[in-house]
Amino acid sequence: MTVTISTNVVATGVRSVARQDRVAARELAIEHGVLTRQMAGLQRRVGEQLRAHVQQIAALEDEVMRLRAQLIVSRTCLLWGLGVAGVVRPLPRRAQHAVASAVASMAEASQVICQTGCVGHAHPWLEDDGQCRRTGSACELYMSNAGTATK
Repeated sequence: MTVTISTNVVATGVRSVARQDRVAARELAIEHGVLTRQMAGLQRRVGEQLRAHVQQIAALEDEVMRLRAQLIVSRTCLLWGLGVAGVVRPLPRRAQHAVASAVASMAEASQVICQTGCVGHAHPWLEDDGQCRRTGSACELYMSNAGTATK
């Protein structure tokens, strides 16, 4: 009788372990499916980003080539004495924005240099007639504050 009980206990234990293994295998298969779908979505998004990046690089390379060709033509015309008025083409919209931004930044930088280097140090760049030695133009701060700004 002890032998039979122990075999039943062992058989019940084996069935219980087998059932747990099937449940674990099923859960693992579900998790694998979820991860596979997430990986597929990730690959799709990375592929789209890569295609967009390649298109952007191609457009920039085309623009660089056009600008190089324009530069070569302009320099050749200048060196041959032909002038560049008819050769220079308008800048692309992105370049126009960059130039406008650079001009604004240069104006701000010039104002800071004027404020700290000249106005803050008793106007060493200011001529007697109100001209700036650094820029060669009339000093805007001196003209606006003619009564308070002295040399």
